[in-house]
Amino acid sequence: MNFDINKIVNNLLLPLSIKHRKIISGRYGLNTAFKTLQELGDELYITRERVRQIQNNSVKKIKRFIQEENKSNELVDFAAAYLLGAGGVKEDEAFINDIVLSLKLNPRIPFLFNKIKFILLMYGKPFYEEETDKMKAYWYSSPKNQEEFLKFIRDITNFLKNNKKESILKSKIYLNKIPTLAHCQFLTIPKNLAINTFGYFGFKDWPEIMPKTIRNKVYLVLQEAKKPLHFREIAKQIFKFKLEKKLPHIQTVHNELIKDERFVLVGRGLYTLKEYGFEPGTVKDVLMKILKKHGPLKKEKIVELVKSQRIVKESTILLNLQNKTYFQKLPDGKFDVKEI
Repeated sequence: MNFDINKIVNNLLLPLSIKHRKIISGRYGLNTAFKTLQELGDELYITRERVRQIQNNSVKKIKRFIQEENKSNELVDFAAAYLLGAGGVKEDEAFINDIVLSLKLNPRIPFLFNKIKFILLMYGKPFYEEETDKMKAYWYSSPKNQEEFLKFIRDITNFLKNNKKESILKSKIYLNKIPTLAHCQFLTIPKNLAINTFGYFGFKDWPEIMPKTIRNKVYLVLQEAKKPLHFREIAKQIFKFKLEKKLPHIQTVHNELIKDERFVLVGRGLYTLKEYGFEPGTVKDVLMKILKKHGPLKKEKIVELVKSQRIVKESTILLNLQNKTYFQKLPDGKFDVKEI
């Protein structure tokens, strides 16, 4: 399909006077950036209310012109069919972008997105829902599609409210509630829901979904890595995954790692999450916890268990075991915590 977008727009503006065309062009951003009622009123020396009246009357005139001329449009028909095939509901900007890409329209056409949206709005096909405090603007194929979408959003919202956040995020138990790709796209419309950069879904105000502090961004990076990372690498990962617009200060990241009990130092500059089974403390502390838990152990077993908790050399572990203030070697060659 080959569409002359400018020609379609100009044809729709034919029934209007020059003054009215200017108002419609300004209000819909057809040749310039969107203009407010006040801006257009000041330019034309009329009131804001008069601009509004002209806009409304002009839209009615364009729609009547389409009906009287019985004008069909392949672009509109394609958009309606595409939306229906994509699940019947789609967020405004994403939908227009899909139309541009699917039809391979020239992205250099000035104000292309605005012009396509204007054409669809004038034809009234598909349906359009304006942005509200709770929802982004979106398009829908039919009232039935809209109702199904709204029911899905109500159901998923209640699901998030009525289940523990930890279970939702760690087990991703919400996945069976989102059966198709179309349902995933539905989730981009409510303003209180979000999918983070790692693919986790939930309420936007959850720190695991839209983290605002460096501390929570560090947590997300370590959770995704599932292995120890050096604090410098953590800073790089925060920037890489676009959790920050610029590389965070290394010392800031390190300070957060030190202060938060969720993070455990397991090697020289290497940190991981306590929830993965790592205990905080020095090598000596780890040795004491292991021996108190397992009882006397051979040197080789102690080294194995410590290395599961810390990234250290064997010599460092053995050197700590020689501290007779805290540890003792038994006659059978095993080591134990020294009784104090």
